[in-house]
Amino acid sequence: MSSHQSLGTSGCQAFDAEEGRRKSRALLRPSSEGRRNIWVGRCMSTAMLETILLSVRKVNALDHALRADPQGLAFLEQTASLYVLDAASIPGHPTTYGWWNFLNDALNEVERYESEGDASNLEGHVRLLATITRRVARRPPSSDRRLVKICFANASMTHMNLMANAQLSQSLVGSNDELRERNMGRIAAIVFDWSFHRTNSVAGLSTSAFSDPVVMEQFCGVLACNAVSSGPTAVRHLVSDWIVPGVESQQLPPQAVVAIILHISVEARGKGCPAGTKNVISSLFPSVCKSVIGPILLESLREGDEGGISGGENINHRIAAISLRSLESWCRANEIGAVKLQKTFNSTNINILVSIADALYSNSEAVIDSVSELIDTLLQLDEREANISQGLSIAQSLMSDVMSDTGANPLDIARQITGENDKARPRILSEFVSAVGLQRFRFSERQSKGDVSVCRCLARTAAVVLTHSTDLMKQGTLEGSPDGLLELLLKAVAHPSLYVCGIAVEALTNLTSTSAELSTKLLPLLQGKAIIPFHLINNDDGGLEEYINFRERVLTDGLSGCYAGCNSFFLQSCSSAIEEFCRASLSPHVPFQLEAALFCMVAVAKTAVKTSDKRDLCAQLERMISALAKSPSTVTSHPLAMMKACRFVNQYASVLPLCETKATFESASELAINSFNQDLSSFGSLKSIGDSSPLSEAANALEQLLCSSPLLFSSPAALSALENAWKAPYEGKHINVEERETLCSGLCAVLISFPQDRWAALVDNLARPVIACLSIVSNEADHILSKDSNESFVPMLIRLSNEIRLLAAIVQHFMKAKSDKVIDNRDRRSALIPLLHSSWPVLTHIGDKCGSHTVITSSIGKLLTASLLLTESEEESPLLDELVTLAKTVLAKSKSPSSNTPMLTFVEKVVDQHGAERNDTIHIMIKDLILVAYEAILSVAKADGCEVPQLIAATIFKTLSSCAKKCPLLLLTIAREGKEPGEVIHSCIEASPQTLKSNEPDAITTTVSFLAMLISALKSISLESLDDGQKQVIVPVMDYINRSFRGEILISLVTLSCCGILPLDAVADFASLIQQILFPSQWHDVEASVTAAFFTNQFLLGDEVKTVAIATFKRCTTSEYPTSAFADMITDMWCMHQTDDTGAIASGEAVLQFVKKFSNER
Repeated sequence: MSSHQSLGTSGCQAFDAEEGRRKSRALLRPSSEGRRNIWVGRCMSTAMLETILLSVRKVNALDHALRADPQGLAFLEQTASLYVLDAASIPGHPTTYGWWNFLNDALNEVERYESEGDASNLEGHVRLLATITRRVARRPPSSDRRLVKICFANASMTHMNLMANAQLSQSLVGSNDELRERNMGRIAAIVFDWSFHRTNSVAGLSTSAFSDPVVMEQFCGVLACNAVSSGPTAVRHLVSDWIVPGVESQQLPPQAVVAIILHISVEARGKGCPAGTKNVISSLFPSVCKSVIGPILLESLREGDEGGISGGENINHRIAAISLRSLESWCRANEIGAVKLQKTFNSTNINILVSIADALYSNSEAVIDSVSELIDTLLQLDEREANISQGLSIAQSLMSDVMSDTGANPLDIARQITGENDKARPRILSEFVSAVGLQRFRFSERQSKGDVSVCRCLARTAAVVLTHSTDLMKQGTLEGSPDGLLELLLKAVAHPSLYVCGIAVEALTNLTSTSAELSTKLLPLLQGKAIIPFHLINNDDGGLEEYINFRERVLTDGLSGCYAGCNSFFLQSCSSAIEEFCRASLSPHVPFQLEAALFCMVAVAKTAVKTSDKRDLCAQLERMISALAKSPSTVTSHPLAMMKACRFVNQYASVLPLCETKATFESASELAINSFNQDLSSFGSLKSIGDSSPLSEAANALEQLLCSSPLLFSSPAALSALENAWKAPYEGKHINVEERETLCSGLCAVLISFPQDRWAALVDNLARPVIACLSIVSNEADHILSKDSNESFVPMLIRLSNEIRLLAAIVQHFMKAKSDKVIDNRDRRSALIPLLHSSWPVLTHIGDKCGSHTVITSSIGKLLTASLLLTESEEESPLLDELVTLAKTVLAKSKSPSSNTPMLTFVEKVVDQHGAERNDTIHIMIKDLILVAYEAILSVAKADGCEVPQLIAATIFKTLSSCAKKCPLLLLTIAREGKEPGEVIHSCIEASPQTLKSNEPDAITTTVSFLAMLISALKSISLESLDDGQKQVIVPVMDYINRSFRGEILISLVTLSCCGILPLDAVADFASLIQQILFPSQWHDVEASVTAAFFTNQFLLGDEVKTVAIATFKRCTTSEYPTSAFADMITDMWCMHQTDDTGAIASGEAVLQFVKKFSNER
C-alpha cells in the first residue's frame, strides 16, 4: 500500500511526519497585534480570546487542563467548539484558527519533546488531546464549515468588508477542510505505525506517548468518528479499501485495525450517525467478521498466554479483548445472535463459537470480561429472535384459516427462517452451558491463587449463560447436564468477594424457586453469607455499609428464592439455627450468628405471612420465639441481635396470634417491651446500623403487636408496662421522637379497643405528661428570653417541637386507629376535643413567641393538619376557626421560606377538605389564610432580596392547585385590599416560565401540576352562571390567564421539552400540558409561540423535524391527537437532543426515522 495512497473522504490521508512538521510550522498563527480584529463563531470573553491567541505552547495548555485549572479547561472547551478569525497577522490574508490548528501544533510539540528526549509524563497530555479530538471528529465536515461561516458572519458585522470576496470565503472554508484531512492522515500514520505497538523489551515501558494503549485506542476512535461523521461512503471506503486489504496483506497492526473496527460500529449506533450508515454497517458485517475480526481474534488468543506472565496483560491480550468487544458491537449493531453469527463463519475455517469458548481460558481479566459481554449480547439477540418466532407462530396459527392455500406467503417464509433459528438455539445454548461448566476447575484454581478478577469474570459468564438457558432447564429441553455450570456458580456463592458472590446469587435466584434440590444446596451458603463479618463492625472505610446493602438487596432475593423452592426445609433450618445459637455458650461471635439466622427469617417474611396454610409456619415460630425467650439475656441484649429479633417480631406480628400456644404472643410482646426499655449506652457504635437502631425496631415491633391484637394488652399489667414505656422519656431516658410516635400509634390501637365511655379519660392520661412538659419547657424558654440570656435556646425549641409532634400523633393515630367494631368518628372527636382545649393556651403562646423558628412551625403544622380530621362537619366550624387563627399567628411570625412550608401544607389541606363547601364563612377563612401566607412570602422575599414572583410560585403552587380544584372562582379573585382582583394568580402566572426552568425537579413538577389544574379550573367555570358583577371581575382575569398560556408559558414548555433541556421524568407531564393548551386554542393564537420555540438556537434537529413537529402541533388545535403519540413525539425529540453538540444529529439516521414515523401519523 503506497504511502501516498489517499484515504479519500474518510479523512485518513497518509501523512509523512517530516513533511507534516514543515507544513504545520508554516501555518499562520494569530498575533497579539491583531487582537482587535478577531471574530469568533460564538460569544466569548476577551480574556479567553487572548488565551487562544497567545497560547503558543499547546502542551502547557493541556497541562493546565489536566490540573483542573478552570481557565485551562475553558480554553480547550472553547477551542474545540468555535473558530477564531485573524485578519491582522498578515493584512489582506485572514486565517481561521480552531481545534484542527491546535491539534496540529500540539502533535508537533509532542514530537519535538520526544525527539529531544524530554517526553516523560506526556501520556496524560496526549490522552486528553486524543479524547477531545475524538469528540470534535464527531462533528461532520458540514458542521465545521457552518462554524467557519458563522465566524465570517460575525466579522462582516464589524464593517470590515471581509465578506465581499466570496472566493476568499470559500478558500478559507476549503483550507480548514484540508487541514482536517491532513490531521486525519497524520493520526492514521501514528496508529498504523508498527513501532508504536511494541514496548521496550528491557524496561517494559512504552517508547513513546503515542504507544500508550489508551492514546492508541482513542486515536483509532478519532479515525472511526471522522469516517462515520463524513458519511456512509467514507465508512465503506475506510473498511473495504484500507482495513480489509491491510489485514489480508498483514501490513497494518492488528491492534489498530480492531480498535478502528470497534469504534466504527460504536459510532454507527449513535443517534447522530448520518443516514444510510446502518445499511453500510449491515452490508460490511460479513467481510469484517470473516476477514478482520475472526482471524485477528484467533491469532491473539493463540499468542496471548504463551510466554506471558500468568494473570498478566500483554499486547495480545489487549488485541483479543478489543476483538471480542468489536465482535460484540458489530453483532449488536446488526442484531446478530449466536445462531446467525455461526452461519456467517460457516464459509471459513474458523469455528467462532469454539474460539469464544477458548477465550474463557485466558489469564487476562479484560479478555474474560469482554467474552462475557459478547456471550450476553449474542444470547440476548437469540432470545429476541426466539420471541419473534413465537409471535410469528401464533400469528400463523391464527391466520391459517384465512390465508390462501396456494403459493407461499410472507408469513410462512418468515416462520421458516425463524424456525431454523429455533432448532439451532438450544444446541448452541447447550454448548455454552457445557463450555462454561468446564471452567469450574479453573475457578477453584484461580480462587486458590487469590485472583478475584478472573473469578469475577468467570462467575459473570456463568451467570449470563444460566440466565439465558433457565427456560430450557425448566422445560427439560437442554441438551446435556447443567451440573457443571451450577457447580461453578455455587462455588462463586461461597467466594469471599461480595461482587463474585452477588453475581452468582442473582443468577441462581431465578432457578431456585422451581428446584428444591438446588435450593437446599444454596441455602446453607446464603445463611453463612448472612453473618456480618466480625472485622467490619468497627470498620470506618464503608465496608460495613457496603455489606449491609449487599445483604439487604442480593441475599434477600436469594433467600426468597430458596424459600419458594423448599419452604419447609427453610423454616426448619432457621428454627434449628436460632435454637442452637440461643443455647450456645456466650462468645463474641454468637450474637452475630443469631442475628444472621433471624435475618434469614425476616428476608422471607413478606412471602411467608401470605401463605394460605400457616400451620407449619406457626409451629416453627413457636420454636423460635420460645428459644429467644429462654436465651441468656447477654445474647439477646446485644444490639445487633436485639434489632433483628425486634424486626423479626415486627414482621410476623400478624401471625403470632394464630399460634396454638398463647405464650408465644406474650413472649414476643415481653421481648419487644424489654428491648424498648433496654439501656444500650455501653455498646457505643453498635447501637445503630444503617437507618435502624434497637429502639426504633422495638418501637415498630410494639406498634405491630399492639395493632394486631390490642385486646391482649388490655390487662392492668400490660397497660402498666406500656405506660412505663410511654413515660420513660419524662423520667430521664433518651428516646427519639420518631420511636415515641411509633409507640403512640400502637397505644392508640389499644385505647380504641376499650369502651367508648373511657376514651376521653384514657386519651387525657396519654396526653397529660406531654402537655405538662410543654408548659414547663415553655416557661423556661420565656424566662431565658426575658433575661436576654446567652444560654442556648435551640434545645428547648427542639423539645417543644417534639412534644407538639406527639400531640399531633395522638390526634392522628386515635382518629385512624382500626377496630373490630364500627365507630362513628364523632365519638372519636368527642374524646379528642378536650385534649385540644387543654393544650390550646400553651400552643397559642408557643406559636406567638417561637413561630419564627422552622422547627416549631413544622410541628405546629403537623398538629393543625392532624386536627383537621376533627372538623369534617360544618358543626365544627368554631374549631376550624381556632385552627386557622393559630396558623395565621404562626405565618405572621415567619422569617424564612422553610418556616412557611408547613403552614402552606395546612392551608392546602383546609382547601381540600372545605374548599368545595358552599359556606361563605369558610371561604372567607380560606381567603384570609391564603392572603396571610402571601404576605408572609412577600415579607420574606423583601428581607432576603429574593425574586418575589419566583419565590411565590415555588412555595404556594401546591396550595393554589387545591384551590383551583375545589374553589376556582375564589382563586381567581384573591387579592389584598386595594389591589386589583386576581393579584395572587397574576403573580403566579407571571412566575411560571421561570419556575419551569428551575433546577429543582420538585419545583418543575409542582408548577406543571398547578398549570394543568388551572386549565381544568377554567374549563369548569360557566360564565352563564355568573351575574354581571362577577363577570366584570372574573372575565379579565381569565383572559389574562389564557393569553399567558398561549404566550410565554407555551414557549417555555415547548422549548424545554422539545430541545431536551428538562429532566426526562418531566417530559410526559410537559407533553400533556402542551396538549391541554393547544386543543381549545385556534392555531393563529398559538402559531407564533410554537414557531418561536422551534426557531431557537437550542433546537438542533433540523428543518425536517421542525416541519413535522409544527404540523403535529397544528393538528392538536383542530382534533384530539392521541395523547400517547404526542408524548412519544416529544420524548423522541428530547432523546435526540441528548447527544454531543456536534451538529450531526440534524442529518442523522434518527432524524430520518423520526420524520418517517410521525409524517405517517399525520
